[in-house]
Amino acid sequence: MENYSWQILITQSIVIIILLILIIYLFRQKRIIRLEKRFEDFALLSVHDHEKSFFDGVSERLWTWIHKFAKVLNKSAFLKKYSLKYEKHIKYEDKDSMSGMDYIAIKFLVGIGLILLNILTFMFQVMVMTPMSFLISFLIGFFLPDIFIQIDYQKKRKKIEEDLLKAIIIMNNSFKSGRNIMQAVQIVKEELDGPISDEFKKIYLDMTYGLSIEVVFDRFYNRVKLDDAKYITSSLTLLNKTGGNIVKVFGTIERSFFDKKKLKQEMQSLTSASIFVFRTLCFLPLLFIVIIYILNPTYFAPMFTTNLGRMILFLVILLYILYILVIKKVLKVKF
Repeated sequence: MENYSWQILITQSIVIIILLILIIYLFRQKRIIRLEKRFEDFALLSVHDHEKSFFDGVSERLWTWIHKFAKVLNKSAFLKKYSLKYEKHIKYEDKDSMSGMDYIAIKFLVGIGLILLNILTFMFQVMVMTPMSFLISFLIGFFLPDIFIQIDYQKKRKKIEEDLLKAIIIMNNSFKSGRNIMQAVQIVKEELDGPISDEFKKIYLDMTYGLSIEVVFDRFYNRVKLDDAKYITSSLTLLNKTGGNIVKVFGTIERSFFDKKKLKQEMQSLTSASIFVFRTLCFLPLLFIVIIYILNPTYFAPMFTTNLGRMILFLVILLYILYILVIKKVLKVKF
C-alpha cells in the first residue's frame, strides 16, 4: 500500500512538473512575440517568408475554436447580455475580430479543461469524481480567467491614469492653436501610445458615429472607472450646455491634474515605508505556516480534524482578512 501511494505521488508530481514546464514555455513564447512586435519596425524581413512558428499555429487554431464556440454561445440571450461587461477589455485593433462572447467562451473552455484535469488526477488516485467535484471544478475554471482579466484591467487603468495628464496637455495645446475637440482627440490618439491611445481611438470612433461629447466621454469613464475621467466628462458636459472658454476650462483641468499628480507622488514617498511594513506583516504569517508545516506536517492536523480546531481556523482566517482590509483602508489616501 505504501509503495502504491508513492507511485501515485510520483505520477502526480510528474504531471504537475509537465504542466508547469508547459505554462512557463507558453509565457516565454508570449514574451518573445511581444518583443518581436516591438522590434519588427526596425528589422529587415524577407518578402517571401511566410513561415509560421509552432506557437503561432497553435494560437491561431485555438482562437478559431474559441470563435466557433462563441458563435454557439451567442444564441443564449442571457450569455449575450452577460458578455457586454467584457466589451471594455477589447482593444481598438481587435474590435473587428473579437467580442465579449469570446471571453465567455474562454471561461467555459477553462472550466471544462479544469474538469478534465481533475478527472485525470482522480484516475491516478483510483477515485470517482462526485457531481459536486465536477461543479466546483467548473466554477473555479469558469471564474479563474476573471482574475487575470482584472489584473490586466487594473494595470491598464493605472497606465491610463498616469498618461491622462499628457492627453490633457496635448488637448489644451490643440485648443490654444484653434483646433476643435475632435481634432484634439485625433492628435492625442496619434501622439500617445499604450492604453490611453487605445481609449482615445475609441473616443474618436464614437465621435465619428455622431455621438455627443458628453455621451462619448461618459462611455470613456464607464470603461476606465477613473475619477479623473469623470471630472473631464462633467467639465465637458457643463461646458457644452452652458458655454464658455474651452481653453480656460482645460487649462484649469491641466493644473488640477498636475497638482493632484504631484501630491500623489509626495504621499507615495511618505507612505512607502508603512506600505512595506504592511506587506511584510501580511507575508510573515504565511511564511511561518509553511516553515512549521515543513518541519512538522502533523502540527496543524487538529485544526482540520476537530470542531474546535475548525472554529479556530475560521476565526484566524477571518481576523487575517479583516486585518488586511482595515490596514489597507487606513493607508489608502483619496485625492
